[in-house]
Amino acid sequence: MAEQATTTRDTRLTPSARSLLEGMATDLLQHRAQGTFPLEDAVMRLDASAYTCPERFEAEKQRIFRRVPLVLGASCELPSPGDFKTMDVAGIPVLVVRHRDGSARALFNSCTHRGAAVAQGCGTAARFTCPYHGWTFAQDGALVGVASASDFGAVDKAALGLKAFPTVERAGLIWAILDAETPHDPADLLGGIDALLDGFGLADWTFVETRALPGPNWKLAFDAHLEFYHLPVLHRATFGPERSNRAFYYRHGPHQRVIGPAPRPGDAAASEDAADDLYTLGRLPQGDEPVNPLMIGEWIVFPGVSINIFHPNGRRGVFISTVLPGAQVGESVTVQTYLSETPPDAETRAKIAELCAFLAHVVGEEDLPTSAHQQKALAAGVLREVRFGRNEGGLHHFHKWIDMLVDSDDAALAQLLADPCRPM
Repeated sequence: MAEQATTTRDTRLTPSARSLLEGMATDLLQHRAQGTFPLEDAVMRLDASAYTCPERFEAEKQRIFRRVPLVLGASCELPSPGDFKTMDVAGIPVLVVRHRDGSARALFNSCTHRGAAVAQGCGTAARFTCPYHGWTFAQDGALVGVASASDFGAVDKAALGLKAFPTVERAGLIWAILDAETPHDPADLLGGIDALLDGFGLADWTFVETRALPGPNWKLAFDAHLEFYHLPVLHRATFGPERSNRAFYYRHGPHQRVIGPAPRPGDAAASEDAADDLYTLGRLPQGDEPVNPLMIGEWIVFPGVSINIFHPNGRRGVFISTVLPGAQVGESVTVQTYLSETPPDAETRAKIAELCAFLAHVVGEEDLPTSAHQQKALAAGVLREVRFGRNEGGLHHFHKWIDMLVDSDDAALAQLLADPCRPM
């Protein structure tokens, strides 16, 4: 039987999802009260070829990016029928569009005549017309027009629509499996992470801006999102040297949360809205109090999405970073997207632009150049392995899941992902 939503003011959390979030929050507050900090059992070692081997890279694209549900964007990026955006995901050209029936569709952005792209960039369109020979497709991908049809010859339009990928919207995000022949429904492989993310209520938020930053191997680019050990060192000039290098890790199947300890005096994190801070509240939200304090930390949605909360001009928003593999093993792209909980006024929009420029600098001028040097060094073959410390639990979890999914067959994939995931 479907669970009924709670009566909390700003969320659609089910009782079981709220219970999981409250369990994590209780554990976090206990660690704070006791002054304890959990660590991994041992240092983990990873062969450097994980970042440099072309064969491994191709296996990850095939076994992960074409088999697991991927977040292709936020629902509010495509608020109206006909709104669309295009993207390249691990070598697959994708067209994401809002159909006139309100659903989101993920289509293979390739005309079924000769393979040309039927859309570029983003915008709004009632139909998509191939710029090569003029074949026309509806918002659901159906072939509705063949140019000079009598000259071309007989075709079965019903069989020549754009290839459609299984797509679902959950928690205000658009998810798809980029395999048109997969036997799986992406909703069945989310393992409950969508129920937890419902705590944000992102479906009703406002899209503000996006940008893309080139980088090295996708895992090197994403590793920086999975630990805070580097924050007061690499980001000493931006986040500040007083920022804690510790983090708590809460796992949910292949997904996880990375949460810093309570801010120290002078820490930039202390400027966040106290109403949304679990540490400031010091207890679980009660009754119809907002559940925002249960959502703190950085949310990691496997395989390459990070969600962080900010409060520019006192208005709550999220900064979504999506790391995607590039054309070669040493290439990736990081897509940064900002959503606002409420439509921003001019002053708030200016503050958001300032924040996004700052975060683009942090990632584009600090994280990614460091990762690019790592890529060059590891490709040289002198450093044969890297190590993840006991305090870098997010990296342990992430790379173990990559290995597990690359090595799993389709039956094992369903078993790994389809059952409700429990914290690990």
